Amino acid sequence: MKMRSAILVLTLALAGCSVGRVAAPPAVFDLGLDARPVPALPSREPVALMFQSSPALSDTSVIWRVGDSAAPKAYATYRWASAPAELVRQRITDRLSRQGPVLTERINLQTPQLQVSLSQFEQVYAEDGQSSQGRVLLQAVLVSGRSVVDQKRIMVQAPAPTQDAAGGVAALRQATDEAADQLAQWLAVTLKPAGKPGG
Repeated sequence: MKMRSAILVLTLALAGCSVGRVAAPPAVFDLGLDARPVPALPSREPVALMFQSSPALSDTSVIWRVGDSAAPKAYATYRWASAPAELVRQRITDRLSRQGPVLTERINLQTPQLQVSLSQFEQVYAEDGQSSQGRVLLQAVLVSGRSVVDQKRIMVQAPAPTQDAAGGVAALRQATDEAADQLAQWLAVTLKPAGKPGG
């Protein structure tokens, strides 16, 4: 009987203070309102957006790592409102739409297609833990007909105002908007302006 009582006490101790309590729901974040001014760019022709991401960005985890460690981690009590891939795709669509239509698919082979891949979307801490950055990495390929017109790698790092999940989210918002703006600026010089016939 004493042995059973000891095992029960040990089990309750390992379970911790969660016994008898309901865990608080995780805090949920998104990228907020798209209120940042966009670059002054000329109108462009419609483009079809094809967006994909690495498998790690297909769920709602808020990912962080230390330096260039190969061991990413996820905050236990923080989540994105949607998968990062969907949040970034929507923000890119919103910002690119300021210069011209963004289509979900090509109307025909003459419609330029912008293929974007989200490779990284995470908070990266310095080795000493005293600072961190929101890091966004995009790979973009512009296709016209069956030919590749150009490609671009966009890496943006924005400083986090605080060294926690909320600070990482703020930094990732800033980095996402900056990456979208760089994408828009690149399209402005690789796609012909709206209303002009192709040459």
